[in-house]
Amino acid sequence: MTKDEIRLQMRDKRNEMTPEERRALGQAVCKSVLDAPIRLMLRAWRVCVYLSTKSEIPTRYIARAVWEEGRDVCVPAWSRSEETYKIYAIDPKMRLLTGHHGIREPAVRIPVMPWDVDAFILPGLAFDTAGGRLGYGAGYYDRILSKAARKAPKIALCYDWQVLDAPLPQEPHDIPMDWIVTDLRVIDCAANRKVSGSELQVERSANL
Repeated sequence: MTKDEIRLQMRDKRNEMTPEERRALGQAVCKSVLDAPIRLMLRAWRVCVYLSTKSEIPTRYIARAVWEEGRDVCVPAWSRSEETYKIYAIDPKMRLLTGHHGIREPAVRIPVMPWDVDAFILPGLAFDTAGGRLGYGAGYYDRILSKAARKAPKIALCYDWQVLDAPLPQEPHDIPMDWIVTDLRVIDCAANRKVSGSELQVERSANL
């Protein structure tokens, strides 16, 4: 399937979920995020989370846990002047507005540079176990992540059926995830890429 076909399939399946299913599975994902080993990564000083829409895994529990530990939270929000998403600080008392594409955004804009973020929590429509990600098609997250520190973990949240067995079609500019957390499992994508790379090297050697 093409990227657009996968996106359409995933959107349709996600829209078919009942509010009760979303709530139960979303809480299961957040519980896994707040357990080890992911919780240890969120002890980073500054964590970037997305402000979830009704069909995405909720992030308010995660943001609350980071704040309770005295750490900083930032979120992507639309920059009208640059016509792209940038990162801005947010705190528990900050007023939120409905912004670009109906996504909530902080009313006060305090810019944060991608390279100053210590961990990223990301959404998506489809993933594979090596960390391949299909977002919504505009490439905004890839542009942000391309400027992030290499050591900053990229952690995707999704329902388990959004993780496909076959590798997703990817472009050179697509940034892979380091971890994927679903309602059923925590996937170490970086480790899976190392295994895949080793298998490929063995296959190449055997063909020499």
